Amino acid sequence: MGQDAAAAKSSPRLRIGFVALLDAAPLIAAQELGYFQAEGLRVELERQIGWGNVRDKLVFGHLAASHALVGMSPVSLLGQDRFPAPLTSIMSLGTGGNAITLGRRLTDVGVDNLESLARYVSSRKRSQLPLIAHVFGCSMHHYLLRDWLASGQIDPDNDVTLCVLPPSQMNRQLATGALDGFCAGEPWNTAAEHAGLGKIVAATTDLLPDHPEKVLATSQRWLIGNEPVAEALIRAVLRGCQYCSDPANFPDLAKTLARPQYLDMAEAVVLKSLTLDRWYARPGRRGATALRNCSTAVTFPAVTHGLWLLDQMRRWGHVPPEVDVAAIARAAVNTGPYRRAAAAMGLACPPDDLPPMRSASGWFDPKQHSIAKQSTAVPSSAVGIRAPAVPQRQGV
Repeated sequence: MGQDAAAAKSSPRLRIGFVALLDAAPLIAAQELGYFQAEGLRVELERQIGWGNVRDKLVFGHLAASHALVGMSPVSLLGQDRFPAPLTSIMSLGTGGNAITLGRRLTDVGVDNLESLARYVSSRKRSQLPLIAHVFGCSMHHYLLRDWLASGQIDPDNDVTLCVLPPSQMNRQLATGALDGFCAGEPWNTAAEHAGLGKIVAATTDLLPDHPEKVLATSQRWLIGNEPVAEALIRAVLRGCQYCSDPANFPDLAKTLARPQYLDMAEAVVLKSLTLDRWYARPGRRGATALRNCSTAVTFPAVTHGLWLLDQMRRWGHVPPEVDVAAIARAAVNTGPYRRAAAAMGLACPPDDLPPMRSASGWFDPKQHSIAKQSTAVPSSAVGIRAPAVPQRQGV
């Protein structure tokens, strides 16, 4: 360990970004448990205000890598959302973990599910439409929120007003009455319920059970010549994922995440968010659907993820129909560092970069851009990686 520490001290400093969300936990655990140091890396974790900061600091080289939205890399290749240069996803940080919360202004008048929201908006004037926030234009939150609304016959472009806010500002705006609801990652939905500001009305995994969420991203410029460093980062974060996916570690993990430099939130709220699967239940939701998964089995940076999102963007007219979304999705991911890191740890990867992804009604086949009918059989190409057998250190 002394040799590892000496190597880390002499290695270049790596500034790694994160936004104050629960799905940054694998990065935080890797830092606190010494996994980065064990890989010979000298990492400084830097909390960012929001995704715009992550975009700018990755593009202009202030960050080597960052916790990022799955849509940031493909959209950077399209030149949308003010991306002046391309990013690359090198690892997924997990699936699920988002929810839709409605504020007291709605819930106090009985609007606490999709059906009652549909009735409410049908009786409102244009000037009285609910204002609902999501976290970024190219986020999964945005397109899962649109999908949820549309499934209730609510037009997201005409029956409600959508806006963008950093996740940490959602509850403040809910408390002032400036906002009627939001779709965001945890722990902000749990925090809203805990503070009596609103009610969680939908889990996004009920819409798309295995939906991707955050990734570890770099700029394409930085990755050139730094792939060995990227592999070391991935190995350390894979160990962080294993730690964070073990419920036995939740109390210690909550204590760490609650610190001011990380989520800056009451420990009890963080622990409640980590155990969301245990207490969240709403009439009609599928209890077997996990709300969050950061196990190593879901960390492969599949091209499928970006392709699903780009298909949604095309569905809503946010990407021109002539754009080759398959080519964009492929160019937005570099699976090489992950595959080499996984091989070094004895982990299996999907046979190709386009494994199917489970949906609420079947499997999304990225090669056909379509949903195959539900089947009890899991497609062989959808098999994930095995959890690494690495020693764990308790008490982050």
